[in-house]
Amino acid sequence: MLPKGMATFLPEAAVHKRHIEETVLSVFLSWGYREVIPPIFEYLDVITVGMGEDLIEKGYKFVDRGNGRMMLLRPDVTPQIARIAAMLMADVPKPLRLCYRANVFRHEEEHAGRARELFQIGGELIGLGGPEADAEVIAVAIEALQKIGLKEFKIAMGQVEFFRGLMNGIGLSADLQKQIHAAVIRKDRSRLTQILNRANMPENKSRQITAVLSLFGQEEVIEQAWSLNTFSACRSALTRLREVFRILLSSGWKDHLLIDLSEVRGFDYYTGIIFEVFAKDLGVPLGRGGRYDSLIGKFGAPCPSTGFAFDAEQLQWAWQKSVGVVPENAVDILVHDTQRDMIRLFRLTRTLRGKGYRVIQHVEKMNADEAMSRAKMAGAKQLFFLLNGEKAVLIDCRTGKQQSGKIPVLLSKLT
Repeated sequence: MLPKGMATFLPEAAVHKRHIEETVLSVFLSWGYREVIPPIFEYLDVITVGMGEDLIEKGYKFVDRGNGRMMLLRPDVTPQIARIAAMLMADVPKPLRLCYRANVFRHEEEHAGRARELFQIGGELIGLGGPEADAEVIAVAIEALQKIGLKEFKIAMGQVEFFRGLMNGIGLSADLQKQIHAAVIRKDRSRLTQILNRANMPENKSRQITAVLSLFGQEEVIEQAWSLNTFSACRSALTRLREVFRILLSSGWKDHLLIDLSEVRGFDYYTGIIFEVFAKDLGVPLGRGGRYDSLIGKFGAPCPSTGFAFDAEQLQWAWQKSVGVVPENAVDILVHDTQRDMIRLFRLTRTLRGKGYRVIQHVEKMNADEAMSRAKMAGAKQLFFLLNGEKAVLIDCRTGKQQSGKIPVLLSKLT
């Protein structure tokens, strides 16, 4: 048995997984992003500079047998990209557009039923701090989802600086902010009300805080939030959100966009606009991302940054449910040699592969009907049934149509 939370991809699922990865990466590349491949583990004391305590706690740690230093099996890729940008690409002109596909490892309790190996496809835009950068990474996400064939999905955009500005503007203690933040993350109105009542919060301030849970919808949500308070930090955050939202609207993506100011995850990590990706009938996000201007500076010179990552397995589930996946043929042609002439067989299959066909070669003693059955089992589209000398029969496994003749003539008739 496999360790809990680990996955095996059988051939068909592996084909689908690679298709998803290649399609998403092709969108990143079309936007000028370049792929990087970070190491699967790093020195604990180096990489955890850019990680929160919760992520470090979930990481798998072990000792380097060469020097005794502690190592960490990566639980996230973004800190690695930050290290690469700050240390290895410090002299490369900004902005940097980097993308990746990688597996990450996080210890989850068995009863949680969560994967411990996650497959991510993501990208980071490093060195741009304006709204055009926030809009770009969301646009890349939308185009990637559209290119793989998803039609019913939503991008829910939040702004952690609005919530931070509200908490600081009201003048709440760090401990009370932490309690309120936890309740808002869970969208637990009753718990939030209980916390505010226990703190003897004035009614007008309580109303401002509890109203956050209702700030969900389209652009009108920004106006509703604007009217809640006059704190400059809040209004600055809303202005930025409005700019990004309108850039995306101008591209015709209104049906895919939502605003959710009650989304405040990553409060200590993100520094601006955040977003989550949801698909119809799937209860967990396909991906998430946002602005994290404080991260690069932990490894080197400060640098504004934003990015996102898809969960490749969730993306694959959504794709299969939405697109209605048709299994792909593993091979194009099965070549069966009744005479067991290995030289002829290898020469022919090499020629076919040189023409771009996917080929299986077969030499068991059997008649044409038996070979046809074997070809269909292999998923082949056509059967090349070799007889004596240069003679052969070419059979279309889909229609049963047969053509007899010399091998070079039949080669010219392949479809």
